[in-house]
Amino acid sequence: MQIRPPLSVAVALLIALLLGAIAGAQAAATITVSQHGLVFNQSALTLNKGDRTVFTNEDDVIHNIHIFGPGDREKDLGLQKSGATLSYTFGQPGDYMVRCNIHPSMRMSVTVR
Repeated sequence: MQIRPPLSVAVALLIALLLGAIAGAQAAATITVSQHGLVFNQSALTLNKGDRTVFTNEDDVIHNIHIFGPGDREKDLGLQKSGATLSYTFGQPGDYMVRCNIHPSMRMSVTVR
């Protein structure tokens, strides 16, 4: 004869396990990078997988954010008018290079863990 716990006990244990897993998972962060004086305000960032970066154009000129990632992955976020924001979520670990296609001297490195 097999002894089974009541259903309510099994459900409570399952809920406790799920809550523990959720509490152990790190929440994704949002990091703001501004562009002013034709430079990024940070030359390098270290992020966790899933973190989101918001690029804010504080210059009086248009920028174009382009992200080059590991394995020849690249993402062009398009034109960014003065005062506008663009965002990108870094979903894969590795080393990235971010630059403005209009002003190629504007560069920053991003390491994703």
